[in-house]
Amino acid sequence: MTKIAKYEKVLSKKGKAKTHRTIRPRKNYGDPYSYDSIETWVWREFSSSKSVDVYEFIEKYKDRNFFIGTDSQSYSKSGTCVYTTVLIAHNRFRGGSVIRYTDRRSFVPFEALSAKLIIETQRSIEVCQMLESALMELSSKELDRLCTEAEAEGRDLNEKEVNIDYTKNIVGVSIDCNRDSIHASGKYKETLVGMVMGYGYRAFIKPDAWAASSVADARC
Repeated sequence: MTKIAKYEKVLSKKGKAKTHRTIRPRKNYGDPYSYDSIETWVWREFSSSKSVDVYEFIEKYKDRNFFIGTDSQSYSKSGTCVYTTVLIAHNRFRGGSVIRYTDRRSFVPFEALSAKLIIETQRSIEVCQMLESALMELSSKELDRLCTEAEAEGRDLNEKEVNIDYTKNIVGVSIDCNRDSIHASGKYKETLVGMVMGYGYRAFIKPDAWAASSVADARC
């Protein structure tokens, strides 16, 4: 049987009329150049959808080194842009623990790369500010505990106890930006790094921006 004959046979079984697929309007995921208030973010385990209390996570790992990074990926077919921000509590000798916040926004075309990179960086900065505030509070509580303990023992606090400061464990913000300006993102390197440093945080760009370009990227 020829290919044409087979095709005609299939048509005869299905009927002569073929219905057209209904094209549904794309869902509006909101302004791609904005995002919900960080206080409303629902953080989740990196490899699952299980929700995590971000403040409990910070308290549990307050002695570890923290890295923050955001990456995004645009999908033209679905008309969406997926953003993922990660908070990494890194243990130098035993790997680390990661939580993430992922949300969908409306599609961002490549021509708007600079705007997308700025939004990624601003998200990370806000997480860094939240982290710093939480660690400052934990430092204060720990100092109060040590003072009470020292007073009960009839001794003075030692230098390490007096200078306790968990905010020193914030290593910095990873920016998904190339070092070399021959790459599109590299053209905005100074602006993005300046944003992070302007808030008093250390900035990392590729190839050192692994928190954004590798970890966050994996969940976009």
